[in-house]
Amino acid sequence: MSQRVAPAPRAVIALAACLVLAACATREPRPAGAWLDERQAWFDAHPQWQISGRVSLSDGQRGGSLGFNWEAEGDEHRIHLRTSAGGRQWRLRFSPNEAVLEGSEVERLSGYSPDPLVEQAVGWPIPVYALSWWIRGLVPPRGGDVRFADDGTLAGMTGPVWTLEYQRFNQVEGRLLPTRMEARSDRYTVRLAIRDWQFGPSE
Repeated sequence: MSQRVAPAPRAVIALAACLVLAACATREPRPAGAWLDERQAWFDAHPQWQISGRVSLSDGQRGGSLGFNWEAEGDEHRIHLRTSAGGRQWRLRFSPNEAVLEGSEVERLSGYSPDPLVEQAVGWPIPVYALSWWIRGLVPPRGGDVRFADDGTLAGMTGPVWTLEYQRFNQVEGRLLPTRMEARSDRYTVRLAIRDWQFGPSE
């Protein structure tokens, strides 16, 4: 004998509608220019931050991944990179006009930009300098063309060498911050997954 399914109470329907609207609201719609201005103001007020996560690398035939911890205080950045296997690791620090990398098989490298040092040590091109802006949802100097989603949030950008696509944002301390992104240059692909954001001095 078949049974009729009772219609959902209005309160349940109303609650479901509210949850859908709340999920949409997390995208924090803004006019395109205002979104970047607000983001810059936020990081000007919070110059100390830390993230951790994983970067995946591919050239279409080979691939690999690195774990990382990244700390910043204004324009000063410190990154600890480590392989998933083999125990290789490197420590990089850089500021606008200086970069120093120390670690497995290279001892100590120095230069004006972090990118060639990381490529020499790790064996893969990684746009570290650009990432120092991209992970905050900001556009590097000479960053190229910027793309926005329909709701005004940042979707990606195309620079002189790399093209970036944002794949996920999460709410952190009331602010929408990137947690997944993908950068491409020629045959190389770099994917970044950020596990957590922290603000203030490192413990």
